[in-house]
Amino acid sequence: MKNLRHILLLSCLLAAAAEAELFVVGGSQHPWRDAGTTPGGVIRFVDDLSSIRDGDVPLFAGAADSLDGWIVPVRVDPTANISLDVLERGGSIDINLSAEQVDQGQLEGMLNGDHTVAFDRKPIDGRAIQNNGIIVTLDLGARFGVNRILFYPRMTQSFPFGNDFMRGYELYLNDGLPANLFASGQPNFVSPVRRVPDNSDTVVVTDIDPQFVRYIQLKSIINAGYEIDELEIYGTGFVPEAAYESLPLEMTSESVWGVIRWLEQTAGESTDSAIEVRVRSGSDDTPDAYFRELLVGGVRTGLSAEDEQGTLLTEASYQRLLREGRAVIKQTDIDNWSGWQLVANGERLTLPAPRKYFQFRIDFANESLDATRALAQLSFEFDPPPVDALIAEVTPAEAQIATETTFTFVARVDNESGRDGFDRFEIETPARVTAVRSVELQDSLLQGIGRADFSLDDLSNLPVTHGDFVLESVTDDHFTLGLPRITASGTRIKVVFDGAVFRYGTRFQGRAFASGVALPLLTEGGDATSEISTNDQLVRVTLGSQIAGAVHAQPAVFTPNADGVNDQTSIQYSILHLLTPSPVDVSIHDLSGRRVRSLQVADAISGRFLIAWDGRDAAGKLVPPGIYLIAVEIRSDAGSERSVGQVAVVY
Repeated sequence: MKNLRHILLLSCLLAAAAEAELFVVGGSQHPWRDAGTTPGGVIRFVDDLSSIRDGDVPLFAGAADSLDGWIVPVRVDPTANISLDVLERGGSIDINLSAEQVDQGQLEGMLNGDHTVAFDRKPIDGRAIQNNGIIVTLDLGARFGVNRILFYPRMTQSFPFGNDFMRGYELYLNDGLPANLFASGQPNFVSPVRRVPDNSDTVVVTDIDPQFVRYIQLKSIINAGYEIDELEIYGTGFVPEAAYESLPLEMTSESVWGVIRWLEQTAGESTDSAIEVRVRSGSDDTPDAYFRELLVGGVRTGLSAEDEQGTLLTEASYQRLLREGRAVIKQTDIDNWSGWQLVANGERLTLPAPRKYFQFRIDFANESLDATRALAQLSFEFDPPPVDALIAEVTPAEAQIATETTFTFVARVDNESGRDGFDRFEIETPARVTAVRSVELQDSLLQGIGRADFSLDDLSNLPVTHGDFVLESVTDDHFTLGLPRITASGTRIKVVFDGAVFRYGTRFQGRAFASGVALPLLTEGGDATSEISTNDQLVRVTLGSQIAGAVHAQPAVFTPNADGVNDQTSIQYSILHLLTPSPVDVSIHDLSGRRVRSLQVADAISGRFLIAWDGRDAAGKLVPPGIYLIAVEIRSDAGSERSVGQVAVVY
């Protein structure tokens, strides 16, 4: 047994030493500019983060000098006209006239810095022209911190029209937030920020308090003719939203996924900015499907994946139709790609695998003009899978919450391509299992080809071996099995174990490891065996509102007198239905309610927990003999909830 444990320890060390392949975006091999796009066009690629300054003061204090290749939301140059890049970043300029009544070149001429082209609303050949109520709407293509708006006619030697300025106008702003848009997505302009019915300024300059703006509307309120050479917008600060979306990144072969990481730096108050990273995996290089709504009399009658000329819609044609205000839809190609998943820095990915393509999207959100984040070197681990796929299901599909239940978990191997297989298998659990009863291998005909019974083994004295099967370890969130190498398609792994669930929709997921490969292949829910009909890895419990479960002490009576027998007690408590980490306070009180000692204050989610008490108070002194109360208080969004148990101290 001693030699066996040395062998198992060595195999675990070798597995730990195996390193996954690493794909890095933001380095020299996959620079940000080449690896993705910037929807909205308000991402800046920066080599030296210290170059972003407010005067002489770097805005990103403590940025690593050794790193280059950052992406950061644009910080507006107060001397730069934001309008010049509107069309390039997907914005638009529009007017409440029909296409036959307006020269689009003139309209867009207000945004190009060309002083030979102007939007001309002057009378022609003495004929009157209706200008009262003419509205120009500018979509900046993204939200910016705006503090100045100006417009004027042409005033050059070749085009001396300085007297043809707008004589009366109203100026409206909209920040582009959903609450300030109509259901159609169009901006709701409520009241003007400025109204001048008798303007006498050739160059109209409107200074406003810096604020986030997406849409600007300029309305003529008298009939007098006018022209606008340029409509210039100036601003300050970081843009409030920005995004970077990678291209579908192709791996060398179908892969399983490991941990995703990135580097972050913060400017301004950290509470005023955030980054969200989402990921998905797929089997081809076209993750999205595009559709055009078919309308008859304004009523939707269907969808088409082609434009009006019969050409298949692409990202470019989708964006064009979107700018034109057409009813178009973009959605994930669910036949070949998974949906987007929000991930945390350092998280182990649970994307469908094996897949050959990987994509990520980074969304920046800033709540103040002087706050943002920068990101560098996003990396994720990948490895070849041990088999083509693992399909799993568990029974029973429902269990009583926080109650020991015997579960049967079956995983079916799909390996038609003949991959090398795996010899280690883990099952993820919501809490430490209390027993692993048996492990059985079945062939494609459900005939047994190997079995081990661990029901009588002590889980505190592992590893344990029975023939070709090893129960290697049991932890608070999984247990690990050593198996004879499995390669054949149709092989089933059937595991029977005892455990408990603590929230609705608990997932038991398997992980298969091959020797010398760092990353496992995760099981996916489905029809693994005819012996089980759940076709899912989820176990449901009866819905309830209770969060604090039962509290127990084992032993319930203990004697902390340093004789080596029952010198401390283990306090076990459960948390139910809690999906997000919340503060948990575990404390000891005497019968008068006085707090004797705080054992733990920490954030936790649903599960079963153990903590020891040695019979001492907050000062480190042994408490007097008697009955003591164990209080577990959980503070969640729903409020505070407490569960109480008791323990006796004797000498």
